[in-house]
Amino acid sequence: MEESREAYSRIDGDTRNMLEVVANIKIPEKCKVMEEGEERYDMCKAFEDMRQEGYDEGIEKGIEKGIEKGIRVLIQICMELGISDDVIIEKCAEKYEITKENAREYVEGKRAFL
Repeated sequence: MEESREAYSRIDGDTRNMLEVVANIKIPEKCKVMEEGEERYDMCKAFEDMRQEGYDEGIEKGIEKGIEKGIRVLIQICMELGISDDVIIEKCAEKYEITKENAREYVEGKRAFL
């Protein structure tokens, strides 16, 4: 993108509108810059923001999946050790900072697979 920064850093409003339709994206107003009294849009900034949003979303989903896997493993180990559902639910809620209702759903879901 660096090679094309000059071309894409200051597009006009019509080009912005066309890109939004063709690429099915929303170019935020925060990318608007005034240049010699005309509205221009910094597409480089818009693309960088979109890339960062995708990265952040991926990290968040990865963390969620990791936590869910940890909960499931904890439940499985506790069940193999013969620990009661009530204690498992209590520990899951405490260790993973989830509600007891959510912990119960995990335990009941796990029981269905045993």
